[in-house]
Amino acid sequence: MSLNPLPVLLSLIALGGVGMMVLSSPAKLTLPEPTASQTSAAASVKPNADTLDAETLNLYSEFSFDEVYVMPAGPKGLVFTSKTQGLNGKKVRMEGFMVKHYHDDPAIFLFTAVPTVHNQVEYMLADSLPTSLMHVIMDVRAGDAPVWKPQRITVMGTLETGAHQEVDGRVSHIRLRCEHVVDRRTGTLLELRKPLALQKDRMAYKAYQTANNSRLSGAHPENTSNEPRHPQTR
Repeated sequence: MSLNPLPVLLSLIALGGVGMMVLSSPAKLTLPEPTASQTSAAASVKPNADTLDAETLNLYSEFSFDEVYVMPAGPKGLVFTSKTQGLNGKKVRMEGFMVKHYHDDPAIFLFTAVPTVHNQVEYMLADSLPTSLMHVIMDVRAGDAPVWKPQRITVMGTLETGAHQEVDGRVSHIRLRCEHVVDRRTGTLLELRKPLALQKDRMAYKAYQTANNSRLSGAHPENTSNEPRHPQTR
């Protein structure tokens, strides 16, 4: 009895096709389920540690430069608005720009609603600073001083009103004792204070100021001091 090879050949071909299909199918990767401790740790990570939380932001009332004084000025000159008077001693936040200047007091920078450059060499001869100028007072840190940044910032702190003689001879009428500074666009906290030794422009200005004071000290010594002025007594 002869055996027909055709069915056997067809069976072998079918088995080979099934084997090729199994070998060519992609393997599925099974990932382990995260543990409870991993899930808790991921949930506790803050989105950005360099920003202030909403609870802190809500401690500061919004206050703008155009709300500082009653405008237009009347016969009594510049008068604080009722909002300014009500916020005196309170926490506020203000948006604006650092004035490009180098204040003689290393704890202070000037703050305005628009980008401004203060020419200290021509100070007293020409002063174009706006009337709503704000003196921002930072905590004193030895060897450091605020350094100018060009971007729009938000300053948060305690509002303070009343005339005060500043080191550079200017009388400030409204001040902000700074607690936080953030970039207005990103909300990122900023550190404005840098070592004096690394601020080349400021050091160059101080060298010029010292040389100029030394040159003038013989003729007009009363005009060369950086100490606050005091009323003359007769």
